[in-house]
Amino acid sequence: MTSRERVIEALAFRKPDRVPAYEIFLQGYVDKWRKAKNLSEKEWIYDYYKMIDIGTVLADQYGPYFSKATILKREGSAYYELDSWGRTLYKKDDAFFEKEIDVAIKEKGKEPEFESPITDERRKIFMNIPERLNKRFALVSGVLGLYMGCSRLRGEVQFLIDLAEDQDYCNYLVGRLADFTTELGLSVAEITNTKETAIWVYDELSSKTGPMFSPDIFHKVFYPHYKRMISIWKQNGIKNIILHCDGNSLPLLDMIIEAGFTGLQSLHPTTGMWLPDVKAKYGSKLSLIGGMCNIHTLATGSKKEIEKEARAILEAGKDGGVIIGSHSIDEDIPVENYDYYYSIIEKYS
Repeated sequence: MTSRERVIEALAFRKPDRVPAYEIFLQGYVDKWRKAKNLSEKEWIYDYYKMIDIGTVLADQYGPYFSKATILKREGSAYYELDSWGRTLYKKDDAFFEKEIDVAIKEKGKEPEFESPITDERRKIFMNIPERLNKRFALVSGVLGLYMGCSRLRGEVQFLIDLAEDQDYCNYLVGRLADFTTELGLSVAEITNTKETAIWVYDELSSKTGPMFSPDIFHKVFYPHYKRMISIWKQNGIKNIILHCDGNSLPLLDMIIEAGFTGLQSLHPTTGMWLPDVKAKYGSKLSLIGGMCNIHTLATGSKKEIEKEARAILEAGKDGGVIIGSHSIDEDIPVENYDYYYSIIEKYS
């Protein structure tokens, strides 16, 4: 099987020739790996881990003010940016995090005016996908979800306050963004040829200990708009809609499935989302991607611990519905640990 065929089979809950694998290597790890292997910068890490089937996500997480995004002012290594979500952000070249200075929608009564998600300039993002990615991977696409999008439009803290105090307004705003995201997802899936594989919806609905809001709020505010959006996507040929959420979403999973999501990506054992347990409960209702702990097991675990965790995930996925992987691999992961984990995939998948 090709990577594309293998991933399609697994996401359809059919038994592939082996359990597919997912992995995103961050630059810090790639640099460390090349040094450990005495390799040049020309060497592509995925050429050395050929059993990884998904190694990139063709995502458009830009917002509804795409044409207005710009650098407003630079002060040495720091700068002010107006982003595609209408936020003014303070950033530094050597910093990972950013400071939010202003947002697009400061007043509830003002109706937002969104740009069309289907413009030539926006579609150019995916016009020149490298051929080696097409040949090497099962390509999947992605968009930002409704909770995270509204948090950017209103400000994260303010939107949480809105959810607690004014669910009618939240319903309106989420609905407006859902209209935008519905169109965007169709466009992205079409241009990237990922209708048969999957589209990721990046929505961090949950923290390590549980959802960011009650199941009742999810049902009243997000569920109807996700259900409508996903229904339109499926009617237009998108087969697999995968929710990317790093936290513990167990209290929401039944509604997530009812809304039309077909899978969940980035299951972290440290949040209580142990993949074999979720698989045992939901069976063929929800495909699962991830499972490996990149916080403890791959970072500091023994070979015995790495093998035990990996083999449990592979066993859960032997008949389909599972793609093994971690959230991502960064420089805190020892190269020898990742190589040992990969050897388990080679031997037991």
